[in-house]
Amino acid sequence: MIPREVLLHIHESPTEEVLKLLSTSGQGLDNGEVRARRKNYGINRLSEKPELPLLVQFLLQFHNLFSYLLLIGAALSWVGEMLVPGQGSLYIAIALLGVTVLNAAFTFLQEYKANKAMKSFRNLMTSQAVVLRNAERMQVGSEYLVPGDIMLLAEGDKITADARLIEQNMLKVDHSALTGESEPQLRSLKATSGNVLLSRNMVFSGTLVQSGTGVAVVVATGDFTQIGNIARVTGEVERLQSHLQKQIAHFIRIISYIAIFLGVLFFLLGVFVTQNPLWTNLVFAIGIIVANVPEGLLPTVTLTLSIAAQRMAKQQVLVKNIDAIETLGSLTVICSDKTGTLTENNLNVHAICLNDTCYDFARDQKRLLHDQQHMHLHNIPGIHDFNDILLLCNNSMLRRGESFGDATEICLKRYVAAFSNLQYIESSQPRIQEIPFSSETRFMVTVNRYDTHARAHLKGASDVVLEKCSHYFADNQRLEITDEVRSRMLAWDISYAEKGFRVLGCAIKQLDDENADADVGGYCFYGLVVMQDPPRAEVAESVRLCKQAGIRVVVISGDQESTVENIARQTGIVESDNPVIINGTDLAEYSDEQLKQELARPEVLFARALPRDKLRIVTLLKEMGEVVAVTGDGVNDAPALRRADVGIAMGKSGTEVAKEAADIVLLDDNFASIVRAIREGRTAYDNIKGFITYILTSNTPEIVPFLLFILLGWPLALPVLLILAIDLGTDMIPAIGLGMEKSESDIMGRKPRDTEAQLLNWRMIVRSYGFIGMLQTSFSYLIFFHILFTGGWEWGVDLAVTSPLYMQAITGFFATIIITQIFNVFACRTSKLSVFSKGLFTNRVILIGISSEFLLLAAIVLTPLGQMIFGTAPFDAAYLPWMLLFGLIILICEELRKYLYRTYGLFGLE
Repeated sequence: MIPREVLLHIHESPTEEVLKLLSTSGQGLDNGEVRARRKNYGINRLSEKPELPLLVQFLLQFHNLFSYLLLIGAALSWVGEMLVPGQGSLYIAIALLGVTVLNAAFTFLQEYKANKAMKSFRNLMTSQAVVLRNAERMQVGSEYLVPGDIMLLAEGDKITADARLIEQNMLKVDHSALTGESEPQLRSLKATSGNVLLSRNMVFSGTLVQSGTGVAVVVATGDFTQIGNIARVTGEVERLQSHLQKQIAHFIRIISYIAIFLGVLFFLLGVFVTQNPLWTNLVFAIGIIVANVPEGLLPTVTLTLSIAAQRMAKQQVLVKNIDAIETLGSLTVICSDKTGTLTENNLNVHAICLNDTCYDFARDQKRLLHDQQHMHLHNIPGIHDFNDILLLCNNSMLRRGESFGDATEICLKRYVAAFSNLQYIESSQPRIQEIPFSSETRFMVTVNRYDTHARAHLKGASDVVLEKCSHYFADNQRLEITDEVRSRMLAWDISYAEKGFRVLGCAIKQLDDENADADVGGYCFYGLVVMQDPPRAEVAESVRLCKQAGIRVVVISGDQESTVENIARQTGIVESDNPVIINGTDLAEYSDEQLKQELARPEVLFARALPRDKLRIVTLLKEMGEVVAVTGDGVNDAPALRRADVGIAMGKSGTEVAKEAADIVLLDDNFASIVRAIREGRTAYDNIKGFITYILTSNTPEIVPFLLFILLGWPLALPVLLILAIDLGTDMIPAIGLGMEKSESDIMGRKPRDTEAQLLNWRMIVRSYGFIGMLQTSFSYLIFFHILFTGGWEWGVDLAVTSPLYMQAITGFFATIIITQIFNVFACRTSKLSVFSKGLFTNRVILIGISSEFLLLAAIVLTPLGQMIFGTAPFDAAYLPWMLLFGLIILICEELRKYLYRTYGLFGLE
């Protein structure tokens, strides 16, 4: 282990001394040494804040208002049993205590499952690092880095260990996460400060490579890094509640305040109006509170979102921010990249153009063709130099069937591999210097040693490359370039681009001095390489679904206009004859108001756009009131990803910076996965509304009996224990089943949800409390009074709670609620379509819940223990068909409401 005092001054030591201290070399460690160091230093990961023991996590579930109320009620009921024995208070005390424990257990279990699921998702997003080991470049999980590893850095990389630079080329690193510096810092090989954190020859874990390249030796990993020291001092930041969770919590507080108000009010009415015993009024007050409060709602919401996240993960969508699931249902605009998202990201060289001739590349045959005839390489002047550009101006790796790096560069290297020995050319022309590609400059240069001198190889956007050329290669000689030649080359470029191909220009320059500036002009233009990246087969259908769902797709691409328009037409994003196509070079001339006018048009495409353009577009769309998702894969896309309502990074081609900034990561880089995620987001929101509607419905037949008992002196039709049996017994599993419901078939045919819309609105309240709830209450009272009257009871005669007739009547009331709730759970499976469109038996959890309801009903009504605890008695089985009929009436009423909503737009819940 390297002493901390040494780490504080390691930036001041010469490079050779640092390598010696770490017992490594520029060729990297061998596998045996890596294993030994991993055993010694451990995994390169910050120690997580120790989780509280499971028992403590469970006990914390009692730390809330609901539990306090129930526990106080249990204590007071126990006191009432001590003062007035034999009145049933003991059973109520036990029940309230049991309810509190069961509610805590349920909440604990769902949160445990949700946390476990989210941990498994985070494990899917491990960072990668490119290192030298055994003198070979390889990609490894960042957690397997050890001190002494030689780390290769490139634009977009997330640095995951502290390291000392030994090589760098225009390397800029974003240290904002560590030091708060807003601007990326240019690195150097010399110590620039006595403070290791401020010295520019160091890079640190948690920072991001903004541009350039570098080579660094790892000096510290895990808790021994600078960010590890900070984490140890500051601890972990508490995770904030999501917007949806805040909405749910606010809803529960409102319901709780209402419940407490009603409980206290009717307690006082009982004391001063009906003059019931004190403990009886207290039990009634607790009963009203319990009847109003939807216990277990928040963990059920968390469970629903976790299930949605699990479904998304199976469809190659990794959710980093659970709040994004809700936002997905509100999206109105998707700003999408072209390459790899709308297209397959499976680039292949289609043709090369040099010597004023274009040659098709037959990949399977590894041949170049002209007019369908095979062309030998020795008959194509300049082909070897041309291929050298594609191979040497390239940072990708091909090794043992595996490939690493940029998709374009991999494609070019595979093409050259069809004709040449890659290793021989790369070793015989070693790289001296490099000007890395950036989205701003749109070109890349490498300088390689060639015989006794050096050559600069240039590739990039054709127009940019041509601007740097003073000559061109034709007729096996170097000729001075003219405007006519430039126009001809650009015409070829445009012609291919209009057909959806991707085109790069290539050039070479001889250098007398290998340290000469390779960025100045004087290049010789050799030709064009034409690549094809066809649109993904499933994207057209996904775009159709987006349009159907009221979501616009805006393409923001770095390719030229004709290429972008071609792909947009192939995928159905553009269907009109004159879409708005704005070139990135012209974008700066648009004022914000002018650009907003263009963005309001139905079909908008952006070509030659830069990452800063993407940020501006997203910002203006949000100002226009749109809910925006944006895709990104590059380091410079991070600001736009953070600014968007939902940032979507590419899992395969995306940089670590982009993934860090995003809310969602597409593991397959596929646009169709975004649409599947939108479906899941809308479904999750529907399911939450569905089970809220379901659990609120039974509140009415639970509350009304207390109100009528206190205000009108009616017999109490539903005692407290039976309320608890419904809320935390029969209703619980069906509610969970509603949270796991599959989407309705028309869900992608609806317009985006208004972001200002409340989760619980007045229409839902009227439906739950005023419509279905009142039907349940009325039907339950019909059964209740019919049992009483046929049993000989007369109005106004007192009923003892131990009377067999009274016990039969309350059991009938209880059973009617349960059976009508069974029909209600089917009604709540859809919000607009008929439940029969889904099939009655397609949700296994709901079927299990219904079975559990019948079993619990039987246990409470038919077993001696259930009868003793809940005060029930069996009623005449002839009432069961009536209860089923009442449930069917509720289902028919809901089907009629949905029909009126579908047909005439009446009585919807939105």
